Amino acid sequence: MVWVILNNGKYVGRPLREDKSLNPKPIRILPRDAKPEEIGWELEGDSIGGYIAKIRGAPTAPGIPPAPNDKVFALLIDQDKAERWHFVPVPQHGLNQFIIVGHDQSNGKGWVAPREEGEQIDYRLLIVQPSYPPRYPPNEVFEIKQVVFD
Repeated sequence: MVWVILNNGKYVGRPLREDKSLNPKPIRILPRDAKPEEIGWELEGDSIGGYIAKIRGAPTAPGIPPAPNDKVFALLIDQDKAERWHFVPVPQHGLNQFIIVGHDQSNGKGWVAPREEGEQIDYRLLIVQPSYPPRYPPNEVFEIKQVVFD
């Protein structure tokens, strides 16, 4: 199965144009005309143990040194350090809406989208608005849906 992840209608993925090193590759907000191979995600796992989120075969994690640990990267090497992400439904924000948090859910950290296309996804403390059910700022809520590419 192939999935897409969006934030405010913008694709989240891994651009085709990136350096040719084996360094971790940034996960970014992509333009609306992104190619399927830039935006197609594989999700392996389950809602209890978490999911390994892969893009172009590379699992993702918060940065591993020397990369900053407050950003989300695809790992070309050290793939055993992949994060088990939890996709927490937030139906109060709409259909297929989730916050994406790390395996250690107690630290309160999750994916946060930047404002501009081309910028990297942050991994930091989530802001929860004091309401019931809890509400999150739009840059912390991601749409995740299954797709079929032609």
